[in-house]
Amino acid sequence: MQTRVTRTLGPRSTHKAGMRRHSLRQVRYHQLSRIERTHAESLTRSCRLSSSENGSSRDLANRSLLQSVMTSIPLLAADFFTLWGLLFATTALVERLCGLPHNLVTFETAVVASLLLVPISQLAGLYPALGTSAAVEFRQLVQSAGTALCIFSGIGIVANPGSGPYFIAASLLTLLLAVPSLPAARFTARCIASKCSWWGAPVLIYAPADVATDLYRRLTLMEERGLRPVAVLLSRTDYWTNASRLEKQGIRTFEAQDALNCAVRFKATWVLIGGDEQWIESAEINAIPNRVLLSTQGLDFGMWDRPQTIGAVCGLWLSNQRHGTSQEYVKRAVDVVTTLLIMLLASPLLLGIAAAIRLSSPGPILYFQNRIGRNGRTFPLWKFRSMVPDADRLLQQCLDNNPEMRHEWETTHKLKRDPRVTWIGRLLRATSLDELPQLWNVLRGEMSLVGPRPIVNSSTYDAIYIKEYRNEYATYTTVRPGLTGLWQVTCRNNGVYEKRIYWDMYYIRNMSVWLDLYIILRTIRTVILREGAS
Repeated sequence: MQTRVTRTLGPRSTHKAGMRRHSLRQVRYHQLSRIERTHAESLTRSCRLSSSENGSSRDLANRSLLQSVMTSIPLLAADFFTLWGLLFATTALVERLCGLPHNLVTFETAVVASLLLVPISQLAGLYPALGTSAAVEFRQLVQSAGTALCIFSGIGIVANPGSGPYFIAASLLTLLLAVPSLPAARFTARCIASKCSWWGAPVLIYAPADVATDLYRRLTLMEERGLRPVAVLLSRTDYWTNASRLEKQGIRTFEAQDALNCAVRFKATWVLIGGDEQWIESAEINAIPNRVLLSTQGLDFGMWDRPQTIGAVCGLWLSNQRHGTSQEYVKRAVDVVTTLLIMLLASPLLLGIAAAIRLSSPGPILYFQNRIGRNGRTFPLWKFRSMVPDADRLLQQCLDNNPEMRHEWETTHKLKRDPRVTWIGRLLRATSLDELPQLWNVLRGEMSLVGPRPIVNSSTYDAIYIKEYRNEYATYTTVRPGLTGLWQVTCRNNGVYEKRIYWDMYYIRNMSVWLDLYIILRTIRTVILREGAS
């Protein structure tokens, strides 16, 4: 009878075994370049995580596809029927204006032209466009419609060589009408569809407690963008410290190690990741099909940044922060043409407002206030008078006698119940019509249609901007102030003053003609729906 003797490895043997494993790792990928070796290690980690996943990941991927299809259907229908209706209307109008035969564009032709928009929009990432910025969606939508109409014009010119000007004119008019109509149709479709449980995609949020709470609330207020927050994932330490606080706020909270179970339970196919690199090693997080890494660590990501591949290395192309002369010329041309058009169409309204102000109270119809513009130069900013005479004295008297009013003024630099405002002034301010005389400032080149709102060098108003945010103020003076801006269409009278500075800097960082057009259309919506009006 033989006895097997098992020898336990001592510390020296264990150390040698570890050295051998380390040397084997050093040998792996030794023939690759430095960049390829680094990428290969990340691929190895991905392979290890993929091999540890179970069938739940495949189920989530299948569900993600279904959610994308269901979310795309209302948007696709809105795009198709809007362009189809615009084509019929514009071609009929141009036929009558040009004296051409009726029904030159048949039902089938309009359907084919409208169907072209669908695959082009798909290539532009507009279906399902979950969580996509509204400004980015606007740019992609207009570009897609323009491409579809160019193809439509080409087909029409080839089929009817003598009707080239007709097809070009009809396409240009359709595109002009599509700029406001397509985004409006999409917005309507989103608002209606967001009331249905089958639309959009549930999303998990994996971030530090404060960041996750803020993201959860923001997504809850913008469900029409398609991402529905269902739960927050926290690291183990963060969970035991903050879970009860989040639960009291009605936010479901779980540990990150339960991410896959949460995804299956809530049918969440998206996860937003911010502020923690441990997710890279988490098979639970990596099993969720759609992962978005957020720039919550001070990374300078902009609205127009996009993925970029350099050889085998993937990165992020960062848009230019310094705008060239050509872009300034284009912006100025848009300002002048649009301003002249608005002044021409709004001239009866301007005369009516002037008459109402004259009848409402004694004093001038217009008043001006010196504001700081480009390069730090002051200029007279014109407005319709909306206050009683001697308004500054009345304001100081109210602030001295009312501590609550003083606190509101120091916090927002606005008063929701401003005693200085006349009855017609309240209407003008609620609709922002008191700002219309600034069209003259735009024509003079002192302002732009879109930009940061002009500030005043006053100890009671914009002193915090000039004195405490000097870098931001220096950036502000590099552009023309605007008649409208991101601050007005986002929080308007409902935000603290620092939000104004934040949105000013965000606009300057992402400034483009597309963003300007989006803000102009959003301003119209804000005024009509009185979003954030005091």
